[in-house]
Amino acid sequence: MNISGIGLYFKRNFKTMDLWGRFFSSLILSSIICFAQPIHPADSLLYSSNTPLVRKMAISPISLWQRLSYRIDSLNCQFYPSCSNYGAQSIAQHGVILGSALAADRIARCNPMAYHYHIKAKEPLFHNDGRLLNHVPIKLFSDTKGEKSPAVASVLSTVAPGLGRIYANRTWDGLFGLLTFATMANLTYKSHTNNSSTGTVIFGGLTATFYLGEIIGAYQAAIEANNRP
Repeated sequence: MNISGIGLYFKRNFKTMDLWGRFFSSLILSSIICFAQPIHPADSLLYSSNTPLVRKMAISPISLWQRLSYRIDSLNCQFYPSCSNYGAQSIAQHGVILGSALAADRIARCNPMAYHYHIKAKEPLFHNDGRLLNHVPIKLFSDTKGEKSPAVASVLSTVAPGLGRIYANRTWDGLFGLLTFATMANLTYKSHTNNSSTGTVIFGGLTATFYLGEIIGAYQAAIEANNRP
């Protein structure tokens, strides 16, 4: 079979393959939710009876990722808790929408400038293993006084993702946040133009999540800027 024949085969059978892909994805996620054991950190949240089912469904992909990331040293995170654990804890504590946005915010902040910004924060700096200490915030929105307005930062990132972080003196976080959002938006557009409904839904959801993460991240960045000594 030549290359054009292979392309024609996949084109004709794409819908069938797409349906089977959805079926097996649902089967894997259902198995994790039903039979999760506290082996990896995210599994403990899936195993807990205190975690609602909808939140378990959102945490399941994180649990799958940890089965890979915990086996490869090069995927170790510079933060404690790691980005995957931070995301799982955020969803468990704040719900699927806000929790996923907090996870997206953390991913944007997990960049080469993280150490530079972290040492300026008015909070404990390091975990006992040397990683940057950064827990899930208990309260997302609070009144604060200072030079930077959290409301203004949020509005700026609503208009242009990343701009609110730049306003809060976290320029590199803003640039990485913008880059991540733009990448997801581009993948959404390509999936749509290729008539891939599954890709459009997945990447569209990620685009919306990173967009909301930029808004919340800008708000938190302004609060952190005002709390600096």
